[in-house]
Amino acid sequence: MSVAHVKPITAIHRNDPEWIIALWLAIHHGDPAPLISEAKAQAAAAEAIRALANVLGAAKAKAVNAALG
Repeated sequence: MSVAHVKPITAIHRNDPEWIIALWLAIHHGDPAPLISEAKAQAAAAEAIRALANVLGAAKAKAVNAALG
């Protein structure tokens, strides 16, 4: 993969999906993420959401955890 196809990574950025994908491509030289099962993908997403919800405070974290089951 040529470097021309990779979006430049800057120190100042928005924390958005586009930037995260650009960072992934810069680190892994365009290699896609490894294939995982749907169940593992959902479990990983739920774990990440639970971890991030803790930043919102106890009441919101409790609501997020209840929503996730």
